[in-house]
Amino acid sequence: MHHSKFIIAATALLFAACDKIQPEDYTVYDGASISWTASNLTLDTVQRAYVEKYTGPNCSNCPDADATLNTAHHQFGDSLIIVTINHRSGSQSEPYPGDEDMRTDGGNAWDEHYGINAIPAAFINRNTDKHYLGAMPSIITDINTLLQQKPSVAIQVSAIHHTSVDITVDVNLLQNFSSKLTLTALITEDSLVYKQNNHNVTVDDYVHNHMLRKVITGFWGREIDCAGIAGEKLRGTLSFSPSPSIKLANSHIVVFVSDKNTRRVLNAASCRITNP
Repeated sequence: MHHSKFIIAATALLFAACDKIQPEDYTVYDGASISWTASNLTLDTVQRAYVEKYTGPNCSNCPDADATLNTAHHQFGDSLIIVTINHRSGSQSEPYPGDEDMRTDGGNAWDEHYGINAIPAAFINRNTDKHYLGAMPSIITDINTLLQQKPSVAIQVSAIHHTSVDITVDVNLLQNFSSKLTLTALITEDSLVYKQNNHNVTVDDYVHNHMLRKVITGFWGREIDCAGIAGEKLRGTLSFSPSPSIKLANSHIVVFVSDKNTRRVLNAASCRITNP
């Protein structure tokens, strides 16, 4: 009897293997879960821009994108949230000898899904209809345009470091939603100093900011426990244990709400990590 069960299971596996599994469907890292409760907190209805920038230490013109986004960050302040992702593969992505490899599993999954084949590259709110490359001369104008729009979701985040980093996310729905929503949380680090190719000159003390260090939730977020009705107010809590290699004093927690079907980012927030 046990033998026949084994054959059935093996046969099922054989037929399942015939189906092509997309890279984003692999369960590589399950990530932190989120506990959701109802909330009475009314948030400011601020639209923010979330920019994912793909880069690499051996990318000679990636500093041009850094300069553009640094200008944008000075202009827009906390309304602009930048996440820098070290490109998944190729010679431009390899760290210099002795430098830490800043590639991450989450960044690799996103890179693979969006088919990044040239860097520097960026998206605003994961709108793949417009792909920014090189020095990205139009990205500041487009960020400004987005920031003038009325948000569909309001979001804020706070984080405190005990033995773990405990994160609280508040979400207000400002319209009705027919599709499911997800929340993604990650940690970035500023002031990382390592080598960078800058127009074929190696800069030994290049300062890297907004660097993705870890996706805390699953790579594509966690489903928000809501009915999708305008006026809903929710609070989510989660926690994670950071790697000792991450300097929390230089780090931010970044969270964003996405449409589960399209993966477009609806709104985002970030915060520094405080101590009790």
